Amino acid sequence: MMLRSLVLALLFGALSLPTVAEAKSKASSVPERNPKRVGSNSTPKHLHPSEVERSPWTDVEVATAKAQCTAALSGIRLDFEPLPPIQRGICGTPAPILLRSLGGDQKVELDPPATITCDLAKALSEWVDAVQRDAKELLGSAVVKLRASSYACRNIYGRGKPPLSQHAVANALDVRGFELSSGEHITVREDWKSPVRLASASVALVNIIPVTQQKSEFVVKAHQNACSVFGTVLGPRANNAHKDHFHLDMKQHNRGVCR
Repeated sequence: MMLRSLVLALLFGALSLPTVAEAKSKASSVPERNPKRVGSNSTPKHLHPSEVERSPWTDVEVATAKAQCTAALSGIRLDFEPLPPIQRGICGTPAPILLRSLGGDQKVELDPPATITCDLAKALSEWVDAVQRDAKELLGSAVVKLRASSYACRNIYGRGKPPLSQHAVANALDVRGFELSSGEHITVREDWKSPVRLASASVALVNIIPVTQQKSEFVVKAHQNACSVFGTVLGPRANNAHKDHFHLDMKQHNRGVCR
């Protein structure tokens, strides 16, 4: 009896060995997780717009854009230079121009020259005509320079994630200020003021108030005129990010954005 029990025990022990070995083998096939990398893939990486892959502009796209550009700028007085197609990732445009100035006898220079689309240049020409009329009427002087910035491959507000800024497709201009033929400088930051606050100023400033009000009225009118020309206009009323400039772009909405 004892001999039979011993044989059975040895037999069952031998049968269990492959199962244990198999279990150990399966366990060892799973690599240990590095605790420093746990969760490293839980949040997808947002690529910079310049790093996103995109097919290059085709010859047809470039030729079509150049033809549309020629049509858009027909009859408009400006000084510009056609540029090669721009493409950095999903940034760029097939037929950009470098706009140096607008207008004929009374030119308005862009400082620095702006890399933009022809549609935007056309809209700027219309807007600048209105700005000139207001400058002469309110300030007795013509605008000779726009302080502005244009193309930049980035998302809105320079964020790390989309949506893409209209600056990234050369479809936007940020205007910080104006220089007059008198040599005077007007800025959005300093001269966007409330007429109500100005009216309540000290009587000692009676000689300064009219000039300040005129500057303020000029800047406010420049904003208002832009709203009838561009698809999107953002200024100090929009948010803190635009307290020192007007953002003007050609992106169309169901209703124009004017803030």
